[in-house]
Amino acid sequence: MARESTGASRALYPFSLLRWVILVTAGTFLGLLPPIAAYVAATRIDLPAWAVYPTVAMAGGLQGLLMGLGQALALYWTRAAVPRAGWTLITMAGALVAWSLGLLPATMRALDEPLDLDSRPVLWATVGGAVLLVLVVPLAHWLVLRRVMPGAGMWVVVESVAIVVALAAVWGFGQSVDPTRPLDDLLPQLALAGGAVALAFTLVTGLGMLMLAPRRGE
Repeated sequence: MARESTGASRALYPFSLLRWVILVTAGTFLGLLPPIAAYVAATRIDLPAWAVYPTVAMAGGLQGLLMGLGQALALYWTRAAVPRAGWTLITMAGALVAWSLGLLPATMRALDEPLDLDSRPVLWATVGGAVLLVLVVPLAHWLVLRRVMPGAGMWVVVESVAIVVALAAVWGFGQSVDPTRPLDDLLPQLALAGGAVALAFTLVTGLGMLMLAPRRGE
């Protein structure tokens, strides 16, 4: 009962979309910097593909940590408040899995072992990996949110859509980015791309949370 009272005493304010946009955009944008920096650095020093893979994947875990921290802070003092440490760590773990899956096809091509999509088992494994890439973080979040928010299952849909939108934006920007260009030219473009991706993800998730978060008295 004491734990429930403490949680209730913290739930003083309704969910704020503005607060979510500020904190989650900042966390997501800052979180994109480690994997981008790791990839650019690896490209410039000609790191072998087998070493680039774990380096960028682990940096992707940091992206999840910072994004998760922004989300947890945005939910703090609301009726959908989540344990900050638990939410942050589970987001980091999910992001590490997602980045590991997302980097695998390009890594296999770089190792001259491209995925043979003509093979049905490989094709189904690739499709399954893509689905898991999109769902792993939302499902991890659902495990926490279901304890504090009715209808938390819809969050899986909302965040999955946001991730697809963000991945589409990353792919689009990736077509025009040359990591071998001088840093003075490259950094502004990467900053713009990272900001746009972070904002797109944040707006979709923020609007979803605005509809799902418990109101006062619920």
